Amino acid sequence: MKKTYILFLTVILSLLAACQKEENSRSDNFGEGSGALRLEQPAVQSETEIPVIVTKGTFGMDANTFPIRIDQQGADGTYTKHTSFVSYSAMIDSGMPLVLPVGNYRVTASSYDQTATDGQVSETPYFEGKQNFVIEEKTVTSVPAFICTYQSLGVELRLSDQFKAKLDAEPLNYSYSVTVYDNEVSWTFDPDKHTKPAYFLNDCENLVLKVTVKLDGMTFPERTYYVCNPNTDKVSIGEYYIVTLDAGETETEGLQLTTKCIGE
Repeated sequence: MKKTYILFLTVILSLLAACQKEENSRSDNFGEGSGALRLEQPAVQSETEIPVIVTKGTFGMDANTFPIRIDQQGADGTYTKHTSFVSYSAMIDSGMPLVLPVGNYRVTASSYDQTATDGQVSETPYFEGKQNFVIEEKTVTSVPAFICTYQSLGVELRLSDQFKAKLDAEPLNYSYSVTVYDNEVSWTFDPDKHTKPAYFLNDCENLVLKVTVKLDGMTFPERTYYVCNPNTDKVSIGEYYIVTLDAGETETEGLQLTTKCIGE
């Protein structure tokens, strides 16, 4: 299989680590052993900061809609869910600052709640940002805005102009099915269902592509392809692969897949 790779560096902005503390002039609003949190709206990584968005256009995401989850750290150092909100705007509407028991916490903002989905792949790219903070007694902790970065493995299927023209002109005689596996879940591109990019949430050794095409009324045997980043010998979160499918009139003229990897 012919492979063409285009690699870009992705600038990952670290979360702002500083948390500001302020004494609450109305300390009687807090019960014993509690303080409060004031959280600024998270930001989504912009076009200039993640090249994959430049190649695709903006995802148009609004951080106000991002679900918010607050986990509390236990004595063993692990974090468990304390509270959550369906969106940042819902959190604000619930009333700020948010009163919490004294302790160590971590707040997570994401483009969607992974625990609410059935699988580890979707048509929605996954962005996520996290920030640790501490709640002290009768004190308001202000967490500055932090960055939600691209945390997906994107796969896009494109059709060559030649193959697309055949599909448009003779949809009953030409078709395709491309199933992408990441060792845990799969996603199938075909003319009737999935035509938008797919976003996987798992690192894996390589992507396995199972490809079947119908050419001039004849369906040809399934072919298998393996795709990975030659610099790392695997595929990783933060990368975006473009798979171009081209098919001639007959099998001997060639079923060709060309891949481009856009990522770190």
